[in-house]
Formats: sequence, C-alpha cells, structure tokens
Amino acid sequence: MRQIWEDMKDFFTRDWTVTEKVLVILCCILFGMIKGFFLAPIKKGINCGNNNGNTYNNRDDEYWVNDEE
Repeated sequence: MRQIWEDMKDFFTRDWTVTEKVLVILCCILFGMIKGFFLAPIKKGINCGNNNGNTYNNRDDEYWVNDEE
C-alpha cells in the first residue's frame, strides 16, 4: 500500500500540465469502466419489467370486436 501511495505522490508531482494529468486520470477511469462492462456477470442486459404475460398483439384490423356494429 505504501508503494501505491508513493506512486500517486510521484504522479502528482511530475512536471506535467494540469490538463495532461486530468486526461490520464480520465483515461484510467474510462478504461476501468470498459473493463468492468466486459467482465460483468450480466451478459444479456437488464430487464426492467415484471413479465406477467400481459401483452397486446394487434394481429389484424378485425381482431377486436367493435361495439358500434
């Protein structure tokens, strides 16, 4: 843990501009997010619904009985 702390101190004391340091940090964060998406256990996505079987399929124009007739 001490080595990681020393590496972070070394990174922030380098002779880089602030924008270069922000760019490196942003790239590391985005790389971590992409790596997390590929290694995530959910591969088929998230289903937001209750799947109770209540569906509406309009098969043809005369599927529903009109009350006017």
